[in-house]
Amino acid sequence: MVYRPPVKKSAYDGLSGAANVALSKDKTKVKVTFERKADGSGGDEHVVLVKECPKEVQAYLRSGNFVVKLSKESDKIYSLSPTGGMFVGKVAKFSSKKDADPSPMTKVSTNKEGQTYSYLFFVVMIEIIEGECKGMQIPLFLRYNFSEEEQEVKGIMRKVAGYSKQLDKSKHTAFLDEFLLITGVWETAIPYSDNILPKLEQRIKRADKTFGFIVKKGYIDTLYEQTKVTPEETKLPEDDFGVTFDSDDLTDDPIDDIPF
Repeated sequence: MVYRPPVKKSAYDGLSGAANVALSKDKTKVKVTFERKADGSGGDEHVVLVKECPKEVQAYLRSGNFVVKLSKESDKIYSLSPTGGMFVGKVAKFSSKKDADPSPMTKVSTNKEGQTYSYLFFVVMIEIIEGECKGMQIPLFLRYNFSEEEQEVKGIMRKVAGYSKQLDKSKHTAFLDEFLLITGVWETAIPYSDNILPKLEQRIKRADKTFGFIVKKGYIDTLYEQTKVTPEETKLPEDDFGVTFDSDDLTDDPIDDIPF
């Protein structure tokens, strides 16, 4: 038998998944009923006090069917997001550990043949900015398919960040490229490093793009451009080679161990 190293287990032990949410008439309590699975499991019911939930969650709590994430003790709703529909949003933040820059994570999976494989990914939180679900955030899972490439920049060959797989042969890389285009990342080349996520987040926050997206079964399935009525252009540097940016803190509280 081939040795396999241990894999860190998720630190999140709370319930999560598709559920019916019923807000009481006085808006002080919420009943959460999780969907029963095909094998008969699930169907758990929990009553949560609204005042115990995070303030940002209290702002958008409503009745309906959503993807719900409860605390370990099932006494708080950590997040609420739609199971499906068309929405308008923008990038809220990159998932990261507290007081740390965002960095790629490793996912270990097994294919149909029973073979184990792994890949790098990162998570971006997309916030809905219009409609009844305004304020809700949905995790967008993206493959970290970047590699070191050489490209001429102002007459000098530079090591820049490129894609590790061809767009027409990798749907995950094509989706990654679509996301980076629609959020305004590829204005100029990005110097290569072992972790380019802080630079991506910096550019996305600076571009401040709004876009449309479609959610299916609780996950973001499609992205599309959303034209602003009165767009405000932000002057970008010609390139990031030798340019020093303000050391603003672009990280936030972590989104720990988001389930797949």
